[in-house]
Amino acid sequence: MRMMTSCDLITFSPDAHEVGSAATETTRRVKVQELSLTQAEAYQAGGEGLNPEAKLLIPYDREYKGERELVYRGERWRVIRTDPYKEWNGVILLIRRKEGNAGGSVVNRYG
Repeated sequence: MRMMTSCDLITFSPDAHEVGSAATETTRRVKVQELSLTQAEAYQAGGEGLNPEAKLLIPYDREYKGERELVYRGERWRVIRTDPYKEWNGVILLIRRKEGNAGGSVVNRYG
């Protein structure tokens, strides 16, 4: 079994996308397990234009509340698809690095 680590799920304020309002972010740390992205998954998602770079498992689906961004290994990522995890009541996140991550724009909290 792979080692568990953590990531910070990011929630935006409800009015974050309205003109003239300042977006506020709230982060919530959850335990995750990085899974191998299979060639079939990458091909299928790539055919949909998603191009995932990593796959994370949140063991308990109740911990995921629909967040669309996260910080993992010091970088900002975008959730591009979610799938149920059949063996437990978990959720799998297919993620992709957000544009503008170059240059270490996010502090690395994970060593």
